[in-house]
Amino acid sequence: MPVLELAETSMPLTIGATGLAAIEQNIRIIVTTLAYSVALDRGFAHVGAFIDAPTPYEAARLIADLTEAIETKEPRVLVERITLEPSADEAMQGRLYPKVTYRRKDGVTL
Repeated sequence: MPVLELAETSMPLTIGATGLAAIEQNIRIIVTTLAYSVALDRGFAHVGAFIDAPTPYEAARLIADLTEAIETKEPRVLVERITLEPSADEAMQGRLYPKVTYRRKDGVTL
């Protein structure tokens, strides 16, 4: 199963990406975009209620919101697991980044 680690969120956008690269780029965009920030699709992505609320409850809610957003906006994948982990160089900063484990739905070809 592919795993997408989002500790590096500033990757460049690839116009015309195909295959697995397109799926991973779509997941990265979904995870890093807050709802109401996309003009023609206010419900895109996730709400972002977790900001400044790093409690276990908020972490669980964030994982549920991200799972729903990814599976809704990228219908070619099923999310197997999302964990929140610090990046190696920011472990003491209190920042957590999603690590998304997913698989392609049956019948999806690249």
